[in-house]
Amino acid sequence: MQLFQSFQSQMRSRLLRMVEFLGITLLSTIVAAAIVALWHMIDTPQPLESILPGEARIYRWKRGHIFYKVLGAVDAPALVLLHKPGIGASAYEMRKIMEPLAQRYRVYAPDLLGFGLSDRPRTNYSAEVYTMLCRDFLTDEVKQPAIVLASGLSCNYAVAVAASSPELCRGLVLLSPTALFTGGKGNKQSLLSELAKLAQVPAVGSMLYPLMSTRSALRYELERTNAHYTVSELGHLYAATHQLGAQYAPMALLAGKLAQDASRQFETLQQPTLIIWGTHALNDSRYIASQQHLPAQAQVILVQNSGVSVQEERPEAVVANVQEWCNEKKAAAASIPEATANEAEVTTTPTHGEDADTVGAATATLDSAPAIEAYCVKCKKKVTMLNARKVVMKNGRPATRGICPVCGTGLYRIGQVEKD
Repeated sequence: MQLFQSFQSQMRSRLLRMVEFLGITLLSTIVAAAIVALWHMIDTPQPLESILPGEARIYRWKRGHIFYKVLGAVDAPALVLLHKPGIGASAYEMRKIMEPLAQRYRVYAPDLLGFGLSDRPRTNYSAEVYTMLCRDFLTDEVKQPAIVLASGLSCNYAVAVAASSPELCRGLVLLSPTALFTGGKGNKQSLLSELAKLAQVPAVGSMLYPLMSTRSALRYELERTNAHYTVSELGHLYAATHQLGAQYAPMALLAGKLAQDASRQFETLQQPTLIIWGTHALNDSRYIASQQHLPAQAQVILVQNSGVSVQEERPEAVVANVQEWCNEKKAAAASIPEATANEAEVTTTPTHGEDADTVGAATATLDSAPAIEAYCVKCKKKVTMLNARKVVMKNGRPATRGICPVCGTGLYRIGQVEKD
């Protein structure tokens, strides 16, 4: 009996010491996190400037001011660079490719709302907000159909805009679009979900962002995405994370509010599309869709010795591939003869489920107008539009919209079609 009581006493003593140790450890952790959060407040804001070349401008958007740089000839074709959302993210990630691309394009590089030098309001950040921003920026600032070059999750926003507003986007360049092939979610979504739950606890959430924006945490992130980072790059990232309101958009990303599934829109995309992957970013072959899921006009390029941030690790390869792709597009367009008025008559044979009434209506629509031709990306040839009608783009330019008489794909031709 005494032996049993002695054993109970020893176990109770050990448990008390263990609880005391855990309590001290937990208390120490909370105190350390609180110190980090306090230091983050003291060290914010940090000086932050854009080192991108070009003219600095402000887009006075309805939800906040958007900072952007523009570089290149005024009459050159437009190209818009969209950086990925993330902790400390900004158009800074495009710094190595902006000037080379500006040799032949009018290049626009905005900081997304909540990032970089743009406004960082305390608002409801979502995928819809960034899709709207992209669409409005193209309409109000670019004012002409543009090629959109996007990275990371912004590829989903670019695809959504290209699908819903084809008159604004004439081509896409997608850099490491992992989220596009994972329903808008990244590789570590389960971990992010757990962190998101913690972030919703007020006491934890107020300390989580400061912990994620320490130099050690940022160094780890740079090593994961860009093995060849420099001290100055770490310094810029640290400054970008230490701005008033810089936590709102990244915490929304952490909570999964910025995710958007654009896979179906991507599969039906009509614009020419170039996908550039860093080979180190392909941990699983499922991130490259099989050919039947890629649009017919999509092209995939793999860049060796690079990861997710291929534009930072191998900028020369990205620029060269974009220029070669554009040259191929020009050559393909040049091989298609220019359409002229009254060149051909409208075909009135029902195709692909069209009945005689439908074709008759289309013929009546075009009786008083010249035959208008456009290139169908699905048929890969020039066809005469059915249901051709004049429209006005958001930037005021005239255009003609119709459908392909063979496959029913929507056709769009920018510019005024003159009658003979």
